[in-house]
Amino acid sequence: MSNKFTLLKTIAVIPVTAMLALGSASAADAPKDLKELIAGAKKESTLRILWSASSLNGSKGAKHIVASMNKKYGTNIKVKFTPGPSMTRVIAKLTREQKAGQKASSDVVWNNSGGSLKGSKIGLFREMNWMNYLGRPMLKEKGFDPIAPNGTGIASAGTLVGVVYNSDMVKGADIPKNLADTLKPKWKGKIASTPYAAGMREFAMPDLLGTKTMTAYTHKLSDQIGGLMRCGSMNKITSGEFLMLVLSCGDQYVNQAKRRGEPLGYALMDEAVVSHTRYGSVPVHSQAPNAAALFVVWLHTKEGQKWMWEKVGMDLPLYPESHMRKKILVQRAKGSKVVMNSPQWLGSQGSYVKTRKALQKILKKKKKK
Repeated sequence: MSNKFTLLKTIAVIPVTAMLALGSASAADAPKDLKELIAGAKKESTLRILWSASSLNGSKGAKHIVASMNKKYGTNIKVKFTPGPSMTRVIAKLTREQKAGQKASSDVVWNNSGGSLKGSKIGLFREMNWMNYLGRPMLKEKGFDPIAPNGTGIASAGTLVGVVYNSDMVKGADIPKNLADTLKPKWKGKIASTPYAAGMREFAMPDLLGTKTMTAYTHKLSDQIGGLMRCGSMNKITSGEFLMLVLSCGDQYVNQAKRRGEPLGYALMDEAVVSHTRYGSVPVHSQAPNAAALFVVWLHTKEGQKWMWEKVGMDLPLYPESHMRKKILVQRAKGSKVVMNSPQWLGSQGSYVKTRKALQKILKKKKKK
């Protein structure tokens, strides 16, 4: 009798969570084209957004995008923005909500390749017909698919890994051109790195410099740095507390700071360039999935890409007008190895998570001293 009751209870509970977590996750159930997507969005009222203030210009950015979306597509969506944690923690929160059969605290997700890979593996994101929603074609990039696995997201922007430096205190020949330049004795104790091994974890992949090379470099760098800092803490560089950040998550912070007249410069490394790709995705338990997808689609318009470059300091290298694309072409002409990071690429490298943890451990030993 007890077993029968447990079975009946399980049967009663599963459909509810399945409907929330998996019910309309298939691309077959998603809008077929932009017209259907707009029609679906017009039936929704509120778009809930949870991410950090540095993602897409935070609350101001969310309001601007939704207002622009409403104007362009004839929708009447209101935005409810809640300042949130890092991308990694947002993914973790959404995953917990999905497993508990709860509605998503964020209807749309702005994420990196690592989070996109994880989300696609655990069934966190809806499969959408993304390419059918865009109003213009993308340029082709060898080895790069702008659509995340199974249509669970779309590449919408990129930012380039390199070295941030204080342009008042690092000039001319002192500006690093390669990784070896960051190890010069004159910089000992005056530069910083990140606790999450930004850039180094990607440079260590087999397609780029390899684990052996980057492990050896990271050991040397750990003896060279004066501390660890987060990628967005540019005040530590502008104040002179550290003269460089080796390596940075991307150049978007410097692109923005330059417009404000702050003393920041950015150097791409001759050995390799990684474009950190940002993905727009819709959780399977989103309360406004059509509006969420339309939010991402607007970012792909010429107006959306221009706004991202001016306000966020990044754009997608797959459009002809892209500022990031121009930078990539310059580095490629120099002979640098160039990779546009994607969940597919990370998944193909085999040792990404293991290598990332190993490099983080090397860097964090500095923090313990």
